[in-house]
Amino acid sequence: MSSNRNISATGLPVSSGFAAGKAFVFRGDGELPVPEYIVEKGREQEEIDRYRKALDNIRRDLHALIGVLRERTGREDIRVFECHLMILEDEVLQEEIEGYVKKDGVNIECAIKRAMGAARALFGRMNDPYFRERVRDIDDVERRILKELTGYDRKPHLELKEPSVVIANDLTPSETVQLPREYVLGFAMNGGSATSHVALLARALSIPAVCGLGNITSLVEPGTMILLDGSTGNIVVDPDEDAKARFAELSDSRKGGTPSAAPSDRPAGMLKDGGDVMLLANVHPGAPVAGIKEYGARGVGLYRSEYLWLNRGLEPSEDEQFEAYRDIAAFTSTLAPGAVATIRALDIGGDKTVRGISSKESNPFLGNRSIRYLLSERGVFRRQLRAILRASAYGKVAVMYPMVSCIEEIFAAAEELDAAKESLRKDGIAFDESIQSGVMIEVPSAALNAGIFAKHVDFFSIGTNDLVQYTLAADRGNESVSHLYQPLNPAVVKLVKMTIDAAKKEGKKVAVCGESAADPVLGPFWAAMGADMLSMSASYIPVISRVLSSLTRADLDEYAGIPSTLPETATAAEIFEACRRWMSAKMPLIEGGRA
Repeated sequence: MSSNRNISATGLPVSSGFAAGKAFVFRGDGELPVPEYIVEKGREQEEIDRYRKALDNIRRDLHALIGVLRERTGREDIRVFECHLMILEDEVLQEEIEGYVKKDGVNIECAIKRAMGAARALFGRMNDPYFRERVRDIDDVERRILKELTGYDRKPHLELKEPSVVIANDLTPSETVQLPREYVLGFAMNGGSATSHVALLARALSIPAVCGLGNITSLVEPGTMILLDGSTGNIVVDPDEDAKARFAELSDSRKGGTPSAAPSDRPAGMLKDGGDVMLLANVHPGAPVAGIKEYGARGVGLYRSEYLWLNRGLEPSEDEQFEAYRDIAAFTSTLAPGAVATIRALDIGGDKTVRGISSKESNPFLGNRSIRYLLSERGVFRRQLRAILRASAYGKVAVMYPMVSCIEEIFAAAEELDAAKESLRKDGIAFDESIQSGVMIEVPSAALNAGIFAKHVDFFSIGTNDLVQYTLAADRGNESVSHLYQPLNPAVVKLVKMTIDAAKKEGKKVAVCGESAADPVLGPFWAAMGADMLSMSASYIPVISRVLSSLTRADLDEYAGIPSTLPETATAAEIFEACRRWMSAKMPLIEGGRA
């Protein structure tokens, strides 16, 4: 590759740190040879018995693996494999697998592929990146079972013999932990995200990692020198001496620091001239929170309470909810003076379904979801509000209502909050009487009515994931229309601006909590438009902080004006490219983002 030196690529920075070394290109063990046939009548139980025996063996293996991982990391990332155990023990899934054998007479391997394929398709359609990543869990569990049943013993190519940067399309959790830690300098992946297991385990083991590089495996030959910056998502393939020197200087300048890219005496998100954009963390129950403070988060901008339901498959009790909300409230109070934990009320429906709770609808994205579900199930809503209010006695908490589309929903939610407060007063239970409540702006009607909404709530949080999707009528989980998922589409930009202006007029704060907040091009653009806060997965905070710390308020004013300098026919891609060029000129290492 000597004729193509200094090939640069930028992906998602998912685990901070620097790595420089030879490339180890990982090759998986390929497709499993899985037999499919009709079993002889009367021998169906033999197939089921083979399956149950395989499950017993895999349980033992997973428990052993969890023990090894606990010793190596001392972190909560053993949840990765505890999740695999949960899939393995899922009674509904087991019934579906055994049902294919009993009803259709197919062999157990075929039954597993059918049932797992249906589960994979369900998770793959979900918009939430966390749930899309659970497809990897299903893949890993399915592969374990099929290997056990077929006796397939071919080993993947894990023979690392020297310190290397691991290059791969993607890695299952099992493959990741099999790699010898002492030889892994870093990870560079075609796929993956901040919620992928490679990212989780990389952070647990303090290994620099970059995901979402697209085609890095096709650019790299085994043994090629790689420079990887897990703080910015930048990598260089086959660097020349100048590039190595610059990388070494950058690496040395950050040694001994924290993951936060902001100077130690300045909060994350502070501008070069002292202006401030608060950077907050998106959190869900069960996720490790220990590293959030190190990344510089100044509060929790989005606590996804629905995970309490999704992880259990049923409604948690008020006490169970209270304990979870109390813990996040107490933790958030340690992040910064006055730090707030913003708890989103149950956001169920659409692509997030819970057996026994979510009803089957022909169009769930436009159905009885989120605030609509809560207002149709007042008992569920009241129990959650009581739990949130109880937690407010242990730290500063705010409640946020999802998918609000009309003013009636705001009034109804306020009535429920007042009723929950009154019931707690009667029970003699302490809570914050001045707790703030806000709404998510996720549908065009909410943005268009933001001027009215702002008079009746304490804050807005713009969920760009759904706002883009509903504005352009394009399911971003559908590959055939994913090109229409355009955060900088002029219609979306207008709706965001309308929302921010309405909030400012009433003296209310605005956060952006969609995935675009974590993008080094898009996040600062929303700040330039006037967003007071950006909320994201904590691992992205150092990158966004570094960008903002290099800009002044005047810079942001100029940045916000870029769309107005383009022809009125400018496309989303053209607006994005103009923003990317502007940002790249200010911050040469920032090349990420999407149109």
